[in-house]
Amino acid sequence: MEHCEPATELAGQRSEPIESHADIIWTAPFLLCALETAVERFRPHVASINALNVFPVPDGDTGTNMLLTLESAIRAAQSARAETVGTLLREATRGALMGARGNSGVILYQLFAGLSEAANDQTILDGAALARGLTRAAQLAYQAVLNPVEGTMLTVLREVAQAATEAVESDPRIAAALVAARHAAIETVRRTPEMLPILKQAGVVDAGGQGVAVLIDALAASATGTAPVIEAPAVQVAEGHVAEAMEFLDRLHELHGEEAFGYCTNFVLSGEDIPVEEFKRQIQELGASAVVVGDRHMVKVHLHTQHPGLVLETALAFGELYDVRIDNMAAQTRKLVAEREAARAHRPEIPIGIVAVANGEGLIRVFEGLGATVVPGGATMNPSTEDILSAIERLPQEEVIVLPNDSNIVPTAQQAARLAHKRVRVVPSRSVQQGIAALAAFNFAAGLDENAAAMSQALEHVRSLALTQATRDATVNSVAVKKGQFIGLLDDHVVVATDDLAGTAIALLEAADPSSAELLTIFTGKGIATDTVQALAETIRKRWPHLEIEVVAGGQPHYPLLMALE
Repeated sequence: MEHCEPATELAGQRSEPIESHADIIWTAPFLLCALETAVERFRPHVASINALNVFPVPDGDTGTNMLLTLESAIRAAQSARAETVGTLLREATRGALMGARGNSGVILYQLFAGLSEAANDQTILDGAALARGLTRAAQLAYQAVLNPVEGTMLTVLREVAQAATEAVESDPRIAAALVAARHAAIETVRRTPEMLPILKQAGVVDAGGQGVAVLIDALAASATGTAPVIEAPAVQVAEGHVAEAMEFLDRLHELHGEEAFGYCTNFVLSGEDIPVEEFKRQIQELGASAVVVGDRHMVKVHLHTQHPGLVLETALAFGELYDVRIDNMAAQTRKLVAEREAARAHRPEIPIGIVAVANGEGLIRVFEGLGATVVPGGATMNPSTEDILSAIERLPQEEVIVLPNDSNIVPTAQQAARLAHKRVRVVPSRSVQQGIAALAAFNFAAGLDENAAAMSQALEHVRSLALTQATRDATVNSVAVKKGQFIGLLDDHVVVATDDLAGTAIALLEAADPSSAELLTIFTGKGIATDTVQALAETIRKRWPHLEIEVVAGGQPHYPLLMALE
């Protein structure tokens, strides 16, 4: 049997005995079909995985990040038309890398990387190769995380790998390995609250771990010809945010050519032994804002050019083209380019490029005013490795500092920095408040490492306060929260929950102890009334008269107030 059945046929229990289906040889076509089916089976779980976010705030996007990463991997695998599982997994790995979003996306990329390394040039995927790949994936995932924490996606990956390894010792079939891996994934996810106290406090299991379990369950179902064991719960709380994330992703693509001229040309070049440096040299001569990433087997290209036909003709001399996309960006970007040129004339040239992640018109203007190139993103929609890498490569400077401005984006930024053809340093800002403080510490006369060190140190001098509304009932850090209440987070920790926005803000400030601070900056979110903010600011002035208060229209979604205490 060369091809797996469609997902619709596999959705219910089959009358065919499991044993006969489990004997199927996993060729490249079967593996691709199994992965495609797994993605479709993962999709209904996105909302429920997002809803497992420890903090009951509307930025639980683990499921969305994993789905987007999976889709990027599958698109790459589909484009490859691979004849061996080794080739297919290599292309899927490259797609996962370029599409990885957030912590969960980066770790999921390691899963593909481990499988690709184990399969190498194998024609089929057997149980032994799968077990080796899962083991390697777990090792890579632990290495990718600076401070690994048990009770997370990492633990689930490790237990899955161990179970698969033990299973193939007595049964070499891939079905046996996947069934054992599925059981280990489900059981480990159930135990994550016992390993990580904050999960137990919130009354949830680990979101990333649940995502891994759903994915392994889907693959095991393809291997045995049965329905998945894990059912998608009817969770409605995150549905709107998933749709919003998808809509925001479309806007990211629309903004991709912000410094473009002519035609924004994108394609994938595939070949057996591509001379990457020579190819890159020739492509760069044909346009601007070139991003050429890959190796001798596959190269991804982004270029702004007046002659896209000439670019494609040049590329054809090196291999075959896939995923060709050409957009006329000139009309859309002419006004924006003129505005940037005018602004550039009124500020000193920055010797070091700066890339910052931000969301909200006001916040974006703040970062751009401080000299940064902004990658749209943040809560609910983390930018991918490729988004950040493209911003880095488009800058004229050869030295770049990246400000992720979100704890979930830090690993993605670090991945982009490793791929860049420039000297890049990531200043691990965990909030936009920290990012702005870091930019204030930038010294035009200092070098890259000196600036990175000073900006990293500046992160410690600001307290990040955030106010949003709870999306469900929960108890976090001993704070009881009811759905719809306003909750206050201090440096990512829930410290207060009340029914009143102003009351929550004041209690949040009290928890931060502003007695020794000098400046409070309030970034107002999208939709919050001006008189509400003015009344709050007046209350704060009366309570803490020594504080200098600045109010900035941030326009950020989901968070009515972001505050920086310095």
